[in-house]
Amino acid sequence: MPNFLVILLLLLLMPLSLSAKEEGKRIQTAEKVYVYVYHLKPPYIEQLELETGLYFELVELFNRFQSKYQFVAQFVPRKRLNREIANNTLDGMILGVHPVWFKDKQKTKFLWTRPLLNDQDEFISHIKKPFDYAGKKSLYEKNIGGVRGYHYFRIAPVLKAGKAKLTPTSSELQLLEMLIKQRLDLAVISRATLNYYFSLHPHWRDLVYFSKEPHEQYYRALLSPTSLEGQFNIIESLFEQEAFLAALEGLKVKYDFSSEAVHK
Repeated sequence: MPNFLVILLLLLLMPLSLSAKEEGKRIQTAEKVYVYVYHLKPPYIEQLELETGLYFELVELFNRFQSKYQFVAQFVPRKRLNREIANNTLDGMILGVHPVWFKDKQKTKFLWTRPLLNDQDEFISHIKKPFDYAGKKSLYEKNIGGVRGYHYFRIAPVLKAGKAKLTPTSSELQLLEMLIKQRLDLAVISRATLNYYFSLHPHWRDLVYFSKEPHEQYYRALLSPTSLEGQFNIIESLFEQEAFLAALEGLKVKYDFSSEAVHK
């Protein structure tokens, strides 16, 4: 009887072993396609060294539902991506971006997938001193917090006119901490990032006021150079698979993204 059980166990494990070998062979033989990401903030990228966060899981979905290519997520700063685009040497795709951000509103320079995620940047303030955005003048004489290097198109003209003060920070976390300590009148942070930090610090949610009008609403998609049209078409075809769409919705729920359609 013991020998019979051992044989039965080996038979049960054999398909798994073969499957693992086949998967390893696929990864070795499949052509690698780089998917660049540059939003170094949660939940998009949680820990870069461990490759954790929404973007890495999203690229895993690309690999799970097709076998022709091995898509590889890789962090690259935005400035370097801009340089590669300017030099016409971009050799990979860019995840989590919008056509307007790459001066391609008509979608003629690059290939664009359907929207993957809906997101928005919020005007937030302390609950004791609530702020509602009502045009440029509502920003006058305010101490506004923003991440160094980011462009806030509603705020930029007011700053240029010298009507408000910008206090730059190194990260969204630092921005949120300063706001909670009432060192800022208001700040701009993406809803997804706020939800991430609220999950870690639930009491912060009660200290933050949301403007009735957000700074910006948009979707995030995947950009591809035309030189990778074949690889792009593989990802675009995934939207025809119900299993892929269900897995994508699961990621949205996991990372607390809105399921409503938001378009700029």
